[in-house]
Amino acid sequence: MKTQKKLILSTILSVTLISCSTMQRTDLYFGTNIPTGGNVTPQQWKAFTDDVITHYFPEGYTESDAVGKWMDTQTKLTISENTKVVTFLGKPTKERNAMLDSITQRYIRKFHQQSVLRVDSKPKVKFISKI
Repeated sequence: MKTQKKLILSTILSVTLISCSTMQRTDLYFGTNIPTGGNVTPQQWKAFTDDVITHYFPEGYTESDAVGKWMDTQTKLTISENTKVVTFLGKPTKERNAMLDSITQRYIRKFHQQSVLRVDSKPKVKFISKI
């Protein structure tokens, strides 16, 4: 009986440690105004997420719509634009950071952007599963 209890406690501790492991949250903010004119269309955004973002992160991510304001470095005017926010959770590794940077650079080149905002944080993460 003692061995069985130790095994159960060991399993619970292992599951708890795995579910509370150090994670990094990264939010990428993609403005949809194209400086040369027009906006990234819903079809273009879908193609970008399907071909680029999902390629790098097939395990998943979260997308949301926002409106952002920022100062254009060339015109010095405050711009308001529709923005796509994509949130990723994962273990902080050099590979993960390189993939996130690749996504931002591909978006910048494809849609002629000045920049993509990246925000990294270290949240306390716990996946709750059915027992």
